[in-house]
Amino acid sequence: YMLMMLMLMILTGTKPATGFYTYDDNYSEENYEYNEEVEVEEEANFLPVFESSPTVYRVRRGNTARLECAVDNLGPMILSWRRLINNSSAYIATGSIVMVRDKRFSVLTSTTSSMLLITLMTPKDTGEYVCEVSSTPPVHIKHWLKMKAPPSVAILGKPSSGQFTIQSGEELGLVCRGEGEPAPVLAWRREGQPLPDGESSVAADQIIYSSVGRGHAGTYTCTGDNGAGRVATDSVQVTVKYAPVISVDHSYIHHHNNISLELVCSVEAFPLASVQWSRTMEQEKINMDRARVGLRGQGKHVLILDNPMKSDLGSYQCTANNTEGRVGATISVSESVQVPTGREGVDEEATTTEDTILAAGKTVDTASDTPAVKHIDGGDHKLLKHILHKMNKFERVNSDMVKAMKESNRYLYQILRNQKMLLERNSRQILL
Repeated sequence: YMLMMLMLMILTGTKPATGFYTYDDNYSEENYEYNEEVEVEEEANFLPVFESSPTVYRVRRGNTARLECAVDNLGPMILSWRRLINNSSAYIATGSIVMVRDKRFSVLTSTTSSMLLITLMTPKDTGEYVCEVSSTPPVHIKHWLKMKAPPSVAILGKPSSGQFTIQSGEELGLVCRGEGEPAPVLAWRREGQPLPDGESSVAADQIIYSSVGRGHAGTYTCTGDNGAGRVATDSVQVTVKYAPVISVDHSYIHHHNNISLELVCSVEAFPLASVQWSRTMEQEKINMDRARVGLRGQGKHVLILDNPMKSDLGSYQCTANNTEGRVGATISVSESVQVPTGREGVDEEATTTEDTILAAGKTVDTASDTPAVKHIDGGDHKLLKHILHKMNKFERVNSDMVKAMKESNRYLYQILRNQKMLLERNSRQILL
């Protein structure tokens, strides 16, 4: 009879009932009893609650990963681990039984928890892992296992030379890409100076300047930090091509015997500009017998006139030229006091310092559309004349002091000689 019932159940697709069964000692078909309500009530007494939360575990390569799963009110149910791969999953362990052949996998179980251990962590172990309770229906939580990796950054589109060259007025965009686990925080800075907007750094993966000028040039560095110990960096040098920018000035250099007038033309440009000095009037030429041309530092061009005379009066042109434009500046030298006229040289006995002072004024002339010349007001020549007069007076006072010291030294010598003679005389008297 039982065999026939089983065959009937198979043919009709009927599943055997599950639940709590009770039997009398004298079993018969009539007194068979199945109590399904008792089973439902007992399952209701165990409602599992996860004490663990979904977590992202980051483990260094070669270390051991420990994935935790703790459940309150677990009861007779068991915990299982499975791994999600694409759209499918594969069981790793059920209870304390490991179901994979990889000996790196193991589980530590207790009455309320299970810990999945993966030794010698490799990149292939990364992915999603599920801790599941054998309830009806099953409940689970998901963990993510990732391999910790140091940060790396790269500036996109960076030339092999490590240098971006851009025209003045164009747009500049710098983009940085970072990798690592966790993903690094990216930031930009400029070496040795603030960013063009005045900030020391900006936390972003890219920076964009709509219209650049010479103030945007410099070395820009992208940094990436994910707390893995070191900070990754990548740098690029930005150069801006622009027409020359000129500032002009002049100064007087006082020597013991003469005065030199220095005309200064400071030039900033990229590419570097060539600089020429000339007189604005075609019939006038620079007297190279008393004129010298020099370069002091980066872009500071100097024209020096020794013992400037009336023939040196007039306008001097400083012209700077590069591939981006041509700019000129004019310095006008005019007479402020009477200057010797009979000779080109200056005789020390016949000429004082004030006799060779000239005044210099500046005008500008540029072939570029961009205002590129810095204006500097002329000096107060009356004040300069007064200063030079004081310097001469100081020299005379200094000469008088030296003469007085010589006279004082002679007087002191005479006193010492007299004292020595007196001591010798007294010594002879004592001997006698």
